[in-house]
Amino acid sequence: MSQNVVKKGIDLKRYKTKKLIETLKEKKGFHTELISLFIPPTRKVSDVTGYLKNEISESQNIKSKLTRKNVLDSISTLIGQLKNIKTLPENGLIMFSGAIPQNNTAGTEKNELYIVDPPDVVNTFKYHCASEFLLWPLEDMLQPKASYGLITIGRQNSAVGYVRGNKVEVVREFTSGVHSKHRAGGQSQRRYERDMEEKEKNFYRRISEDINKIFLDMDDLKGIFIGGPGFSKEKFVKDDNLDYRLKDKIMDTIDLGYGGVEGIRALLEQVKEKIKDTKYVEEKQIMQKFMKEITNDTGLATYGVEEVEKALNYSAVDTLIISEKIDLYRTKSECSNCGYTEYKIVKENEISKTEEIIEEQNCPKCTSNTFGMTSNKSLIEEFGEIAEKTGSDFEIISTETEEGETLFSTFGGIVAILRYKSNY
Repeated sequence: MSQNVVKKGIDLKRYKTKKLIETLKEKKGFHTELISLFIPPTRKVSDVTGYLKNEISESQNIKSKLTRKNVLDSISTLIGQLKNIKTLPENGLIMFSGAIPQNNTAGTEKNELYIVDPPDVVNTFKYHCASEFLLWPLEDMLQPKASYGLITIGRQNSAVGYVRGNKVEVVREFTSGVHSKHRAGGQSQRRYERDMEEKEKNFYRRISEDINKIFLDMDDLKGIFIGGPGFSKEKFVKDDNLDYRLKDKIMDTIDLGYGGVEGIRALLEQVKEKIKDTKYVEEKQIMQKFMKEITNDTGLATYGVEEVEKALNYSAVDTLIISEKIDLYRTKSECSNCGYTEYKIVKENEISKTEEIIEEQNCPKCTSNTFGMTSNKSLIEEFGEIAEKTGSDFEIISTETEEGETLFSTFGGIVAILRYKSNY
C-alpha cells in the first residue's frame, strides 16, 4: 500500500471517528451502565475476555436489579463480540457498550454497541463503567502530535504563536516602547542610547519569561522558529532569560522585514518546507495545486457535487478535496410496496424536517402510503469511500487557511484534481 493511500484512509477514519464521538457524547445512562473498553494491540483477546468475565462476577453484587441486568447485558455483549475476533487491529480496539434510555423512563433502556478501529495506537488497557462513555482518550487520538513555536522579534513589536495541525494561533503580542530614532547629541546621545539599550534588554527579558511559561508546558513542541528584522532576533536568542530547554529547540532564525503579529504568517511561509508534517502546510499546498490547475485552465480540476461525483464514478479523480465545513447529507427514500427509490441532498439540520415531509407523501409511482426515508449519509463519508475504492487520494480541509476558506466560500467545499481531462 502506498503512503498516499494510507494517508487517505487515515483522513476518512478521523472524520468518521469525530462524527462518532459527537454521537456518543449524547448518550447518557440513568446509572453506571455504560462501559468503555480500550484494548492495546499487545493485549491478548483471551486476557480481555477473562477480565470481562471477572467483571461479570463483580457485577453480581450490584443491588439494583435493573442496573445489574443492564451492566451484565453490556459486558456479555462485549464478550460476544470478542469471540469473533482472532487478531486485534494494529492500533488496538475500542468498544463502547451500554444501556441507553429510549425516553426518560427507567426500564426503556436498550443496549447499544459501538466498535472503533482507533486512528492511533491504544497504549493502555482501560475498562470504565459510568453513566456516560469515556471519550477523552479517543478525542486525544485526533489531536495533532506536533507543534512548532513561532516567534517574531522586533525592537518595538514582537509576537509569540505556534502552528499545530491545521491551526495557527498567536498567543501574545508585545510592545516595547523603545523609540527607533532620537535627536540627542554629545553626552546626551550616549546616555540616551544606553537607556534605549537597557529598555530593549528588559523588553526581551519580558518576552523570554512569557515564552518560558507558554512553551515549556507544551508536551508536543517539536521545534521553534524565530524571525525578525536586523539584529533584534540574535540579541533575543542570546538573552539568558530564555530557558535552555527552549534554546535547544530553536531550529532556525529567519530574516524578516518586520516583527509583531504580521510577521508570524510571513515567518510560517519562510519555514513551511521544514514543517511539512503539519496539517496547516499540507492543506495550503494541496489547495495551491488545485488553484494552479484552475488558473491555468488545464482541464485537470473540477468542482461541485455533481461534477465531482461524476468524476469519482469514472475513476478520474486523482485527489478528492472536501471542506470539513460541508454538512451535506444524501437521503434515501423508498416505497416498500413498489420499490420506487428517491435520493435528495440536504443539510444536516434539515434531515428531520425532510423526513417528516416525505412521511406525509404518497409514493410518486404507485401512490402507496408506504413511502418513507430509509437512510441518510454524509457526503464526506460517501465520497470518501468511493475515493478509497477507486484509489484516489482524499483530503479533508479546514477553513483555518485562506485557501481552505476559498475552498468553501468560492467552490462550495467539494473539488477534485483529475488524473486526466474529462470527456464524459
